[in-house]
Amino acid sequence: METALKQILFEEQTLHSSHAEFSARYLAACNLHALARSQPHSMRIDNIINLEKSMHDPQILLQRQSYFLFREAARAMTAIVMCNIPDLTEHTLATLKRLLRTATGNSHRAVTEAVGSLPLISNQHFHHKTEEQDIPCVSFKKIAEKCGGISVAKAVFNGRSLTLPFNSGKKILVIKLARRDDSPANLFTETYWMKYLRKYFSSLPVRFNIPEPLELEGFSVFRIKDLPIIPPDDLHCHPETIAIAFAAHSEYYAYANEPSHYRQFSELKDVMIRNGWLFSHLASQGIVHTAPIPLFHNRVQSHRREDNGLYDWPLAGRLDQWLSSCRHPNFGLSGIRDFEHFQATEISGEKLYWNLGAHILSLLLISASYFRNREKGVRGLSPEGKPVDARYLFDENYLIELIRETLESYYKGFVGHDFPGDMPFDLKTLASRMVEEMGVDHHMKEMLRQVDQRQMNDREFRLFLEERGFTVKQAARVPKGEQDIVLHTGPHLGGFNAGISIPELITASASMAATCVLDRYAGGNSLLQAIH
Repeated sequence: METALKQILFEEQTLHSSHAEFSARYLAACNLHALARSQPHSMRIDNIINLEKSMHDPQILLQRQSYFLFREAARAMTAIVMCNIPDLTEHTLATLKRLLRTATGNSHRAVTEAVGSLPLISNQHFHHKTEEQDIPCVSFKKIAEKCGGISVAKAVFNGRSLTLPFNSGKKILVIKLARRDDSPANLFTETYWMKYLRKYFSSLPVRFNIPEPLELEGFSVFRIKDLPIIPPDDLHCHPETIAIAFAAHSEYYAYANEPSHYRQFSELKDVMIRNGWLFSHLASQGIVHTAPIPLFHNRVQSHRREDNGLYDWPLAGRLDQWLSSCRHPNFGLSGIRDFEHFQATEISGEKLYWNLGAHILSLLLISASYFRNREKGVRGLSPEGKPVDARYLFDENYLIELIRETLESYYKGFVGHDFPGDMPFDLKTLASRMVEEMGVDHHMKEMLRQVDQRQMNDREFRLFLEERGFTVKQAARVPKGEQDIVLHTGPHLGGFNAGISIPELITASASMAATCVLDRYAGGNSLLQAIH
């Protein structure tokens, strides 16, 4: 014990020495982390106070690699929390909660990720891997007969899904088509989750109209003959018309951020509150929806990047086409939709924390898009080339109310009880910054790199340009692969190859996700529950 105390003191002195090299201070943080794991009973409250001070050290914050030092210091504190030592655990828990609100920069990222990785206890659902089946060929007429009466005359496409209203009741038949390059496994997954959630989650305290997949002779994925409407070419549907069919509520395609769907602001708020609870409650059971909205760092480079251009939110990079991402969210009046994005996951660790943060970021973006959708034509650049200013569409007080109540509901769905106190971030500052950055289209440009052009054939290249505002003649005159091309495809949040223009979104998402994990961890531990 005495040897451990001396070593802790030595490492602390090095960590806080302004004369020590950064590498020496980093090694001291690593050693303190190791001592917290192996000798937790040697740690004292003074040690926690000193670790907290290090998380605010301006000299360390200026270092390029400061995140790695802060990560070790934060993990030292979470290691102590997991040892359940009276008084010490209580003080460390309070310290971590304070740091979630007060830490900045790399220090904030380190502490939120460390807290977000705490192990959680849960009655987790276990799932069998979906097995691919044969795909029979069936006629549309047979599907319609199975439904008992649908209105073919009112058939319309919603994206790649053909929808037809039932002759009675508030239901629609949805025939969701596979895209040309899609694996049919995605459709098997979607029907699996519909059946699974209908079996285990049909009696939740909030509205969730779970679709019912249609099966014929035990099959749920089909090659459908004789659709009443031929899919448009730009949907790029599978040439064999591979699809699933399911009965959904008539409001399945009524989106959360469309002002036309609500008579009053309170109705929008109800939809956001319900779906926030659904996303987090299912996540608390090990069922994570991985795409409330599609989030990209760079859509153009999605085919050649290892990450497919998807947005890794803790890195706080530029967010590509945020309003386009919010166009058709995977939740709305009837609840969550697009079940192919559900995944079973562990109720613990970095992956869960990452998904919680992605949920929260998506909810924040959708909240802002609701105000922008009041006048969808107001966006982009003016004829003089100046950013369109749409701040007048926002009501900051309503935005604050919407964010607070949505995130309180998200917290309750995951933790199991009402949210205590204030948000773990400055809500008024966040709302003000959202209006400023998301109400003015500062960032419209993206670059189509030469390497990306060369990966397209001539037809794909021309269509790509035409879809982004070029006329047919203009697109035909542009030489492919000779120089980078500037495109105005925004609004984006941040300049091309830059960071996000509103880092407060990342800070809020991280703080809220980590708070959910920390309080859930405390609630599942007898000692911490008594402290909490």
